[in-house]
Amino acid sequence: MLQRVERAVMALGGIAPVHVDKWGDGGAHLHLWLIARQAGMMQLRGTCLPVWDDVLPPQDERQWRGVMAEIAAGLAADGGTAYV
Repeated sequence: MLQRVERAVMALGGIAPVHVDKWGDGGAHLHLWLIARQAGMMQLRGTCLPVWDDVLPPQDERQWRGVMAEIAAGLAADGGTAYV
């Protein structure tokens, strides 16, 4: 599933790597985050990558929903149905 999500995100274009991070808070559960770094934004690599939400201006909802629809379609291309 992680590989399918990575392929769908990379297909958007303009994405350098997609990082998979595991963050936990000591509980008996798991948090997986897939974070795409925009191509050419080397200053946000490494541990600075998760700071994007605080640094970059927010997308308008229409643009955000369009990106989510593209990712859903990419996942559905590998089998399944896109729900957005």
